[in-house]
Amino acid sequence: MNDSIEKVLSGAEQWCVVQGDSRELVPQLCNATIGMIITDPPYGISHPCNFNSRGRGRLSECRDYYDVAGDSESFDPEFLLALKVPTCLWGANWFADKLPPSGGWLVWDKERPDDLDQATCELAWTNFVKGVRRFKCLWNGMMRGGNDGPLVHPTQKPVVLMSWILGLRWTTKSLVLDPYCGSGPVGIAAVRSGRQYIGIELVEEYCQIARERIARAEREPGLFTLCKTNEALDVPLL
Repeated sequence: MNDSIEKVLSGAEQWCVVQGDSRELVPQLCNATIGMIITDPPYGISHPCNFNSRGRGRLSECRDYYDVAGDSESFDPEFLLALKVPTCLWGANWFADKLPPSGGWLVWDKERPDDLDQATCELAWTNFVKGVRRFKCLWNGMMRGGNDGPLVHPTQKPVVLMSWILGLRWTTKSLVLDPYCGSGPVGIAAVRSGRQYIGIELVEEYCQIARERIARAEREPGLFTLCKTNEALDVPLL
């Protein structure tokens, strides 16, 4: 097993972000050590990471990103479900046919106009939340409610969204595993809440970005706390 992961599991370290293939590393773990999974896996939609073929915006400079590993193939969550722990999977509507039925879906309302080509909401499947729950946080180009700084990942999500999940009354207080950590929003939220955290990421550049963001959040407690539209609404499942 990876040395950094072993240090977190032993309690010697609070968190780590390791470079590697989660499909190889996760089966080495067991549900006795992992409290829960929160992650935003590749959906298999081939999300564009650069603007060479789709043009650039006129109001501000657009950013090219490192490619998202695995986004060209359909995602199979079986190896994560095998841990049999509380799990939250973002983008699960893209691979819902591979998941058990659940009444505990989460909705992130981005407060975007409905006439845009981009989605106005994103969905997450869970096996521990009761009912459908909605979190509102503006995320529309330059207009973002979360105090996350510049976008550094093509499918980046706000830290306050992950903090909201960790604050739900059904969420455990134990170690958080994020097999697709990207820019590290789950790790920032986990460490800020006092939880241990293990992040896994295949792209080394994103590993470094995540490590830097989590470490900075530890040094500067005021970061990643603001969301001007952070109203969270419970929507009971009928």
